[in-house]
Amino acid sequence: MKAFVTSLFILASLFFVKISVIAQPPIRIIAGKVLINDGSMIFTASKYKSKIDSLDKVLKINPNDTTSLFYRALFYSHINNLMARPYQRENGPLENLIIGKGQIEKAISLGMSSFKTRVLRAQIYSDIAYRYSGDESWMFNKKQIADRKTLYNTYKDLANKYYDELAKEDKNNAWDYQQLKVKGDYPIAP
Repeated sequence: MKAFVTSLFILASLFFVKISVIAQPPIRIIAGKVLINDGSMIFTASKYKSKIDSLDKVLKINPNDTTSLFYRALFYSHINNLMARPYQRENGPLENLIIGKGQIEKAISLGMSSFKTRVLRAQIYSDIAYRYSGDESWMFNKKQIADRKTLYNTYKDLANKYYDELAKEDKNNAWDYQQLKVKGDYPIAP
């Protein structure tokens, strides 16, 4: 009886391990970006709704789960990137990217040091810099423009620093990282 219970426990454990492996989408670094490698050409958030909900539940229970932090930040990045939401002032993307930035930084501070994690961090910082780069002087006063310029320069400098580090570490793909660096100055002077 004891052997049966032990066998049943091992079988149940293997089942849950298999489910947790399936729950993580396959990812690859392509042209210097972390992409979900599911065979589709375009990322659709609705396809991953259950996985996103599952990650949110795991992070509520264990906010220091580095794997969940990484994948949730990855989804924030893909849902709010330039291809999915091209307009810089669209509601939500900047705020969501800031949340994703916090999650990837937390994962790194907790010891997650994989190369994909560092690529995702640079990718998110670059996307945030893009969100601050638009010429929207008609929407803001001089102080707000100065604040946006400061934030743009901060995220641009950090993204470029991270891309330089990645280029040094991954010399075979250094050109890709150099091409992804944020170029240009803030479009308007405060």
